[in-house]
Amino acid sequence: MPVKVLIVDDNAMYRNAFKRNMMLQNYDVVEAENAEQAIGVYQESRPDVVVTDLSMGSPTEGLDLIRSIKQVEPLVPIVMISAVGTFEEGAEASRLGAHSVISKARIDEEIESLYRTIEEASQVGELNRNVRDEVQQLSGGPEGEVSQDRIDRLRQIIGNPKLHASVRGEAYDALLQATETEVRLSMEKEVEEADRAELEEAEQRLEELIPGFQSFSADSRKELCTAEYFFHRQGGDHVQGQADFSRNIGFSFCFAVENEAKSRLRKRLHKFLSNSDSVRLIRKLIDKKTGQLDLFYHQHLARLQQQVAFDFTIDNVRQVFQRILEHESRYKPDGLKALGIMVLCFGREYSIKTLRETIKINNPMNLRGFESENEIIRFAHLLVSLQHYRNPYIHPEISEMEKISKIRETAIQCLREISRLG
Repeated sequence: MPVKVLIVDDNAMYRNAFKRNMMLQNYDVVEAENAEQAIGVYQESRPDVVVTDLSMGSPTEGLDLIRSIKQVEPLVPIVMISAVGTFEEGAEASRLGAHSVISKARIDEEIESLYRTIEEASQVGELNRNVRDEVQQLSGGPEGEVSQDRIDRLRQIIGNPKLHASVRGEAYDALLQATETEVRLSMEKEVEEADRAELEEAEQRLEELIPGFQSFSADSRKELCTAEYFFHRQGGDHVQGQADFSRNIGFSFCFAVENEAKSRLRKRLHKFLSNSDSVRLIRKLIDKKTGQLDLFYHQHLARLQQQVAFDFTIDNVRQVFQRILEHESRYKPDGLKALGIMVLCFGREYSIKTLRETIKINNPMNLRGFESENEIIRFAHLLVSLQHYRNPYIHPEISEMEKISKIRETAIQCLREISRLG
């Protein structure tokens, strides 16, 4: 099949000429004249590669488009063409995920290079999508079923530097889930030799930091005390030691949060997922033709992303919705990110105005204990962020050792919010 390319440029003459040239090279071409239109065209046609101008309605509209499309699909390759862009703008485009940046002034002499770039970008995108689909299948095995082949394959994916960071990050999260029992047993073995007095001090610190700590489940309290004990044994905010052991500390903090959140929300989640109205609601939020999120719901989430920098993509939301539709009452959120997405989408009151109707979402999860919508959004943000802080392929600007302090801080904030759930 020919490579499908989305061309985005506000200059109709240039766009049409470019389109004709590309069609002569056997590309399947769709087009848009600005970033807003491009999002709709992208959702409708799902191109393999996006080629966008930098300066359109605004001098940096191309950068805004890269941000928006990467929120929808982080793996789509984007080539930015710049007529007047500076080195800084080219660097920013690369940082945002552009596959390459090409000068518009030299496009005629570099047209063959552009075609090669598009072909290469298409191949890279296809490889990453295929591996991501594989990771999602490896993540979706029956609860408690963990084969060594599955673990080995996930480790192989994580160790492949040619794959996109988000794919390796998803594989890392799946590996943590697959080896959860192994990690917990390792930490339990370590804590058997712990100083009892220091363990009691860890528990006292947690009681002071988290109101309602003693109301948490026994497993949550145990995991928190273990993490807090080793966190301080390794140096507290200046934690030192082997990266693997530090990651185990972070895992224990995350496990405690996930365990307690699911424990508190279990009945609400089951009731929500068992309700046929929930299935009908989610179907309304998905475009029947494309299988993607409805454009109006996508725009709602994109506006939220502008207010709060959530560490998830629009496609992550689609994945959660599709899994709910597939498993219904048997669905179990596979991690803090999925749990945060459910809280954000179904734990508050808001409405979405589409061309045909206004869809009202009246807190179908029946979340209680928060005083405002902003507090619920903050809670969802904390849950999602916590999963990402423990992932070495996300936030690479934060060192492994710094991440442990950030994980502890975020876990404590999450648990304070969880203790409010009524």
